[in-house]
Amino acid sequence: MNNLSPKIKLYISLGIVFSIVLVSFSIIFYGVYQVYYDPASLFRHDFGSGGDVEEYFEDRVGNVAVLGLHNRLEDNTFGEVYFVDTILVASLNFDRDSVTLLAVPRDSYVDIAHTADRDRIRQSYSYGFEAAGDEGDLDRQHEEGMRYALDTIGSLLEGLELHYYIAMDIQGLEQLITSLGGVYYTVEEDMIGPTPQESLWAGPQMLDGRGYLTYLTYREDDARDDLNRMERQKSLLLATFDYFQEMGLFRYVIPTYATYREHVRTDLNFNQITALTLFAAERLEAEAIYSYSLQGEYFYAGDEDTYYLDLDENSKKEVIDHISMPSQQSGKD
Repeated sequence: MNNLSPKIKLYISLGIVFSIVLVSFSIIFYGVYQVYYDPASLFRHDFGSGGDVEEYFEDRVGNVAVLGLHNRLEDNTFGEVYFVDTILVASLNFDRDSVTLLAVPRDSYVDIAHTADRDRIRQSYSYGFEAAGDEGDLDRQHEEGMRYALDTIGSLLEGLELHYYIAMDIQGLEQLITSLGGVYYTVEEDMIGPTPQESLWAGPQMLDGRGYLTYLTYREDDARDDLNRMERQKSLLLATFDYFQEMGLFRYVIPTYATYREHVRTDLNFNQITALTLFAAERLEAEAIYSYSLQGEYFYAGDEDTYYLDLDENSKKEVIDHISMPSQQSGKD
């Protein structure tokens, strides 16, 4: 190359720079294309030789467990054992641009994964947290807590595979809602808490992070109010979706998530989270969100201070079968 003229060397250098820039832009463009136009490509799994159903399921639907974690002991981020206060499974159908939500009551009486115990499903996280031992390794304890919780949910919803999960503690949710300016919502009835700050009055209002959490966590005097509470939670979440779309707030979710991600545990990568945000903002309509809830009957055990929800197995199977078939999710042909 020493024998080349300065002019030819310049052309070669420019060519190399141009090639690097071209390759870089191609990579960026392909990433944007995946995220915006083909989000399903970011969610494909290798289901092995599971048969035609699994192959069809792979291309069309991804199931994401969405968990709300509540620490009643201390107000810090992943600092102590958590209860799983909210359990939703979002079945994302990228082909039909629809989402089906399945709500699991936190009082459901279930087999706790990796143990011989039966308990309320909300306790599943604490079983794993405690099984990891008390050696000061919080990351290990929280990892086991998530594993026990997800495996318990997966076992309960046999036939509905969980591909991904995202869990957020309530402190993070409170900060997220406040940072986005709140959510406008019509509270159906007065909710009287232990303090004015933990109470809401009926009527249309802007819920900041504290008000949002008050609504989500409020329970009526009847300790068996979990089923009603679960329906209220779904109502608020759907209203949040509508409000975010109407106000264009989805564009702020990603930078906000980057700020508060220490409150989140997930196996979704950043591209997948971005894809979900754009999917919700640009392709998903409120009419294409369908919701189901597991149902059952309450019963008391022991000294009648502890209550559980005995799930109706027949209705559970019907709901899971319905959600598991992509062609049935929207009730369309």
